[in-house]
Amino acid sequence: MGMNGPMKKLPFFLPFGGCRGRCVYCSQAVITGVDEIPSPEHVSSVLRELDGPREVCFFGGSFCRFGRSAIKEYLDSVVNNAPEGSRIRFSTYPGDLSDRSVRDLIRKYPIACIELGIPSLDPAVLSLCKRDADPGIILADIKTIMDESLPLGVQIMIGLPGQTMESSLSDIRKLAESKGPLSWDLRIYPCLVIEGTELESMMREGRYSPLKLDQAIEWGGAVLGSALSLGFNPIRIGLQESELLTSKVRGGPHHPALGEMIASEALVRKLIKNSRTGPWVVPYEHLSKFTGHGCFGLRRLAEFAGSTADIVSDKLSFFPPVSTKII
Repeated sequence: MGMNGPMKKLPFFLPFGGCRGRCVYCSQAVITGVDEIPSPEHVSSVLRELDGPREVCFFGGSFCRFGRSAIKEYLDSVVNNAPEGSRIRFSTYPGDLSDRSVRDLIRKYPIACIELGIPSLDPAVLSLCKRDADPGIILADIKTIMDESLPLGVQIMIGLPGQTMESSLSDIRKLAESKGPLSWDLRIYPCLVIEGTELESMMREGRYSPLKLDQAIEWGGAVLGSALSLGFNPIRIGLQESELLTSKVRGGPHHPALGEMIASEALVRKLIKNSRTGPWVVPYEHLSKFTGHGCFGLRRLAEFAGSTADIVSDKLSFFPPVSTKII
């Protein structure tokens, strides 16, 4: 942590780096906007220009499949060139840390978080996605990593081929059992159909139906709400928006405010769970979840309560108090 809150993140994208195959939904060059893997030398040159410590992030591909020498070069580029106090975050497949020698190497560096790409723990879903993973081995590897006190986070997906909301909720519960009382960072990525992927062919052939926006909001809201109650720390919902991504999406719940609407859905579900008819009192910081995007949160609260937006607005208050009504 920096003096004024969380340390700024500096991401480096390594598209398909280390990947042994390609999942049906994946097009990392489109997702990241990067089509070449930066060298450790390039990383070093960027880091030498920084004016303060950063959380240096290596995303895309699978960092621990680069091989020990390349992993060491990237990690050394940070400790030898970034300002003092900088830390390292990277994403990888869970099984890639089953090699003790890799764990021993990584433990020598200032690791902020290891983000494990776990789109699903359902074997049928993983198979349809052509994901090289076994749920039992994933969970066993997580235990091994935790036993050595390496800091973990997880990245999951919703709306994958063969996946259901209950499947996703089951994944969150299983991961929560693994993490215990710790607070893991969590990213939730609704599945998009990107041009040129195998998933695009599956959609066009009728073998895959992407989520509609309202389905993604409901599904994401349920998963996010469960994750929050189980002690996860959500740091991202949905892919980072870019002109390139927008131009290449061919299906699925693509919307610039998807993450905010999923967060609103999760909050509304929590309020309804506590009281179906209200009144509801909410911290002022959440006001925009009710007022934004055509009063999306307020309308959802009215739907769940079986009432009207006017009536639920009268029953909804904030602290510190807001002087005006929402509608």
